[in-house]
Amino acid sequence: MTKRAIRILFLTLFISSLVLTACQPAATEEPTTEPTKAPPPTEVPPTEAPPPTEPPPPPEPTGPYGVTAEDLQGVEVEFWHVWSRSVGEAIEALAAEFTATNEYGITVTAINQGGYSDMFNNMNAAINTGDLPDLVVGYNNQYLSWDAAGDVIEDLTPYVENESFGYTAEEVADFYPAFWASDTIGDERLGIPAQRSGQYYFYNYTWAQELGFDSPPTTPAEFKEQACASAAANDADDDPANDGTGGVFFKAEASTIVGWIWGFGGEVEVPGVGYDFDTPEALETWTFWHELLSEGCAWTPEAAYPNPEFAARLGLFFGSSIAGVPYQESDMADAGNDDVWGPIPFPTVTGEPVVDLYGPSFAMVISTPEEQLATWLFMKWFTEPENQAKWIEASAYYPTRASVLDLLGDYMESNAKWADSLANLVYGKVEPRFESWSSVRYTLADAFALLNQEGFTVDQIPQILADLQAEADELHAETME
Repeated sequence: MTKRAIRILFLTLFISSLVLTACQPAATEEPTTEPTKAPPPTEVPPTEAPPPTEPPPPPEPTGPYGVTAEDLQGVEVEFWHVWSRSVGEAIEALAAEFTATNEYGITVTAINQGGYSDMFNNMNAAINTGDLPDLVVGYNNQYLSWDAAGDVIEDLTPYVENESFGYTAEEVADFYPAFWASDTIGDERLGIPAQRSGQYYFYNYTWAQELGFDSPPTTPAEFKEQACASAAANDADDDPANDGTGGVFFKAEASTIVGWIWGFGGEVEVPGVGYDFDTPEALETWTFWHELLSEGCAWTPEAAYPNPEFAARLGLFFGSSIAGVPYQESDMADAGNDDVWGPIPFPTVTGEPVVDLYGPSFAMVISTPEEQLATWLFMKWFTEPENQAKWIEASAYYPTRASVLDLLGDYMESNAKWADSLANLVYGKVEPRFESWSSVRYTLADAFALLNQEGFTVDQIPQILADLQAEADELHAETME
């Protein structure tokens, strides 16, 4: 290569390097800035804390129909009841205690109306005149009849569920379920259970053991065997005055008849429909009692309450409610009789006992909103465990709430027969909850009483049951119209 060519190549390379250098960005110097100072903090003038606000006052307790406690001052409640003697004194003492201690200024006046039949008739008369009480006590078939006659019984559901004056869920759960449910009719609650009783047979253990029986009967056949043995013993002894006695007292009353029909495996009520009397089980019941009477194993004392006759060993069995225990104990003491005795349930064909559980409830009569809330507060107070315990100790009925038993330790220790009978509550059944039962129960008793008529024969029983069924159907239909 010539020198000239070498120079040209060198020049070319030199120029290219300049061009490439010129294409590079020029270096820039970092600007020099002084750091900015934070502004001085702004001073906030102190402020005073707002004064604490008081919470709003709680809402005033309000009952159904907007009644408040203030509205109850001076309200008077007229309470019609059915209890007499020492039990009547106890109910009136409880009413007086509520009057003296309630915070609302309510006065409750308790007025005895006689027995349940008297109460039923007096209420019917009061419905006609309009001069009604505020609170009554009666069986559910009775208050259903009163309500049907005049629309006078208040539905208690709004009172039970009221947030201010009603029951809590725990309080409702404390009631024995069968007792609590018995006053619910359709969608309404027309009563609160005041007490409950049970139908039993008083049984003389000592006399039975002398006759060779080691335990109470559990079946109808065993019952008849022991009844006939005790009747035969009275006929065979040296005392002619007791001939024709012994065995079992015959008494035509609905609670006893229903218990025996259940004992033979039958039912009395067709729920929601009516009654069922013309049945094989009812036939067995009537036939069984015809045999007892015709064979001299049952007899009819003149007294409505033959406690003295039982104490004199004129009967091995005596049908009574559990509330009759104190009266029987008194008559045993008066007779100087230290026999061991006690209540036993109805015998059954299966051997599993049955007890007829029944009893009255409180029912509120429709009046003014103030009188109704005052009435409710007394009802609720009466069912509180402490007050129920006082009532049970005076009356010997069963409590309606389980927690009451926790307050009855001393009473149960002193009343072993009553305490032992509590175990039978699991075998309890309840009578029909129809308005018509007020009438049908007497028709039933009349049909049973025919067994004791002179000249009665067993072949008459089927017609009696057919007539009983027809009359019960007619009475029930009248109340359903």
